[in-house]
Amino acid sequence: MRSTPRGALLLASGLALALGAAACGDDGGGSGASEGSTGAATESSGGSGTDTDAGTSGDAGTDTDAGTSTGAAGDPDGPWDSLDERYCPPESFLTYENFGAPFINSYCTGCHHVALAKDDRQMAPLGVDFETLDKIRAQADRIWARSGDQNATMPPAGAPADDERAMLGEWLACGAPSAADLGP
Repeated sequence: MRSTPRGALLLASGLALALGAAACGDDGGGSGASEGSTGAATESSGGSGTDTDAGTSGDAGTDTDAGTSTGAAGDPDGPWDSLDERYCPPESFLTYENFGAPFINSYCTGCHHVALAKDDRQMAPLGVDFETLDKIRAQADRIWARSGDQNATMPPAGAPADDERAMLGEWLACGAPSAADLGP
């Protein structure tokens, strides 16, 4: 298992927590060249990782693992055409607790949360919600295609810095791990 540099955790966590929620505008459609599908995804509520349309890219067909591979496939320098091609550095320390949850809460759940009424979602489609790790994993391809790495169509206002988008891409490419997934 990977060790976690405590200073890096604090920096990533503090950086993400210092940011406020942004306005939304996700129409549920694709973002252009880097995302090949549109429409809402169907996710499993049991957290099994099955996913019939989590923003699948045009070259991959149906993604049954919602971008949760932890391999180091692909070019480490990018740019990448899909989450499946995105490189996961073996030394990655990013977890749901130290990066994923703070990032998603800062930039996404202001519109993508199950508790929000349709009129309060700023056009974010009903059912495209990110308040739990299982829901994030089920939508990992879609989140990456709209917000990770070089993809910058979400959020439409109050956008994260490029280095934060790169961290999101890394975390998603590594399978959106939690601290428990990485172990001690």
